[in-house]
Amino acid sequence: MLDRDTLPSHSDVVIIGGGIMGTSTAFFLSSETDLDVTLVEKRGIATGSTGDSSAILRHHYGGQDIYSRMAWWSHQFYRQFEEQTGEVIAHEENPLVRFGNNDKEGGAYAKEGYEVLSSLDIPVTKYESEELPAQYPMIADVDAYDFGVSDDTAGYSDGADAANGFARAARQNGATVITGTSVESITVEEDSVAGVETDEGDVACDTVVVAAGPWTPRFGADIGIEIPISVTREQILILDPPGEYKNKYPSLIPTTALPGGEWYIRPDFGDGILVATHHTAEEVNPDYYDNSPDEDTILELTEKLGEMIPELRDAGIRGQYCGVYSSTPDHDFILDQIGPDGCYFACGFSGHGFKQAPAVGRILTDLITEGSTQLVDASFFSYDRFEESPSGHGRASDNV
Repeated sequence: MLDRDTLPSHSDVVIIGGGIMGTSTAFFLSSETDLDVTLVEKRGIATGSTGDSSAILRHHYGGQDIYSRMAWWSHQFYRQFEEQTGEVIAHEENPLVRFGNNDKEGGAYAKEGYEVLSSLDIPVTKYESEELPAQYPMIADVDAYDFGVSDDTAGYSDGADAANGFARAARQNGATVITGTSVESITVEEDSVAGVETDEGDVACDTVVVAAGPWTPRFGADIGIEIPISVTREQILILDPPGEYKNKYPSLIPTTALPGGEWYIRPDFGDGILVATHHTAEEVNPDYYDNSPDEDTILELTEKLGEMIPELRDAGIRGQYCGVYSSTPDHDFILDQIGPDGCYFACGFSGHGFKQAPAVGRILTDLITEGSTQLVDASFFSYDRFEESPSGHGRASDNV
């Protein structure tokens, strides 16, 4: 828990949003520049989508090598989090596997990812059909797949852990972190950012970073910019495997999703198993949505998991909750200066942002201070792709 700072009357940079993207950006700006940085969060750190994130750290993105590069860079940062920030976060190694068939779109996606990871020297293994039962003995009929691609050094963390760690480290670097304060609007004068208005007073600034998750479109509308984000409700269960299962399979399960990506699984801290929906079509208001999974979804998820892993049919339900995705039409991020000079947006993380957060903070710091970044080709995340086509880049075939 962070002590409450005092809202300043002036800051060089104001970051709106205290999730993993806002706190990462606050950390990199405060550790690598002399700018006066203020982060403003209307509730508490990581109380939005970040706190609900499954925090999977994987590198396989099919043929999208830009994400694989960013994910690898970010995962190295997470592994060195204490050394880099002075803060400790939860982190577990757990390989991710993508199963595929040679004649299916999901199979092509899996193989493209294998080729990208191989080219980047990121540890990856391709198992042929006959090898799968030995590698994944808990999964029924796993040899029905032609192959499996293992992202060997994937893992998972905890969103609230990481965001609070970033926020505390940013404060140690001299940043101001304000919680329980709502930014009401962005002030613009002569086509440049002049400050923000909050429910506790105004802050003059030259630069604003909007990293407000599902609330980001409201700030875009405030300055006449349409941010193409849909907000969908996702449902999560934490299962308690039977004791015999835990003894038989100490690593519990691989992180995986069946081709099609409608749901996914990973181990959870404390010998649990997380099962969650992925990219549902149920759009919601981020301020008002049911935080309890639907009964029919609970039955569907547990039934599907039981079909996939029969020894989990008798698993109990340890916990359940819902969260939201903020998705762009192509499920790619927006990282760009948009509208008035000094106004940056970091949004549209589409259910796969946590694993990229250190890279996002690094990129935004570069864009703000240098106008470009050496980490990746940031034009991939430009807002104007939606001016050229409402669908942006178009959807990846199996991006989960």
